Amino acid sequence: MLPVEALPQLDVPITPGGLVMGHEGRQQPVVMQLFRNRPTYLGIFAAAYVGKLLAFRALALAAQVAVVTPRPPVWQPLAAAAAPGWVVPAPPGAPTPPPGTPIGPSLVLDDAGMGEAQLRGDLGAWQTQAVLRPFATPQMASHLRSFDVVVLQRTQPESVQSVQSTFGLPEQTAQWLPQMPDDTVAVLAAGEVRFVNLAPTPAEHAAFGPPTRLDA
Repeated sequence: MLPVEALPQLDVPITPGGLVMGHEGRQQPVVMQLFRNRPTYLGIFAAAYVGKLLAFRALALAAQVAVVTPRPPVWQPLAAAAAPGWVVPAPPGAPTPPPGTPIGPSLVLDDAGMGEAQLRGDLGAWQTQAVLRPFATPQMASHLRSFDVVVLQRTQPESVQSVQSTFGLPEQTAQWLPQMPDDTVAVLAAGEVRFVNLAPTPAEHAAFGPPTRLDA
């Protein structure tokens, strides 16, 4: 029992919900708010492994996942790991699916390779477009600014300076970008960078194998 006058002193911390990216430091979970009540744009500069892992984790948020790709076999493990109908493959140029809802968001994953992938202007609320490319090149510096969040796997040395200047990273932080192991990504948003261990679960390891930097 507590006296009424003690109630204002109670403080119950609540961590914002979202997609669990992995952990940092002493197993501290890193959560990304992937779906919001407005269109959201995510840039993934990594192997398809990272795209599959994040899309698989989005399924846990009850998201419908559309994969727009010229290479359907690469994404077959994701479709096989999901319940029927939750991962829908589509050819390049496919239209944007209907927007999501707070309890049923929508993820559109554009597997762009090194080609062009425009941000979808008809994206709706509770809907996120994830553009997957293998690397962030120096020529993509201005494009990086158009994303709400950028996820980078190990970066090529010649691209470090452009990423550093785009996000205003200190030198000691930028030097880690080309040195990250295969199971680690840098998550950059709003002037903040966090180095995150993807920490795949046994089920994710069974579905997609170990983390890798290069597609087979």
